[in-house]
Amino acid sequence: MKNGNNKVKKLLPWQHQHHHWSDQPGVNKRIQIAGINNQIFISKSTSLYNLQVIINGNNNKLKIGENCTISGFIEMFGDGNEISIGKDTLISSDVRLTAHRGKHIKIGERCLIADLTDIRTTDSHSILNDQKERINYDESVEIGDRVWLAREVMVLKGTIIGNDVVIGPRSVVSQKIPPNSIAVGFPARVVRTNTTWLVESI
Repeated sequence: MKNGNNKVKKLLPWQHQHHHWSDQPGVNKRIQIAGINNQIFISKSTSLYNLQVIINGNNNKLKIGENCTISGFIEMFGDGNEISIGKDTLISSDVRLTAHRGKHIKIGERCLIADLTDIRTTDSHSILNDQKERINYDESVEIGDRVWLAREVMVLKGTIIGNDVVIGPRSVVSQKIPPNSIAVGFPARVVRTNTTWLVESI
């Protein structure tokens, strides 16, 4: 379905020009779009709970894979951003994903992202050097498959997290975290390697 030059698949019916509610499983889902050529693709098997999507710009894209459960806030500001979430991923309440100025956030398959986690490609404000030149440009974020981000983790711009990684509660991640590792702290540092994790308690 298209609204002007914006495209939303699997989200029906449209109730207002910029405030849309869907018939997907779950409750309290709202989408606000300002701009043209924006696209949202959400798998029919995905459940949305208390999700708010805000897109302000042009040529942005949101893709959510199969069998996901998604809550929180998804925001894209500026043109050409992309946020993609792989299949079987769970994003819990009050999680915020923010892409800005043509950057992307890629989240892999079978990830678990706990409450109040913040993943962003931007610092939101400009930091200048003594020559009045900006020094904190936006950068994309990539999160691999089977990554567990515990409660209140912050994933900052430029972060790359490998597959099978666990990030401890309230950690702040701003660098590359290698696969099969555990990282904790502020800033997050690897404390153990050659590990994996299971959703089930065994």
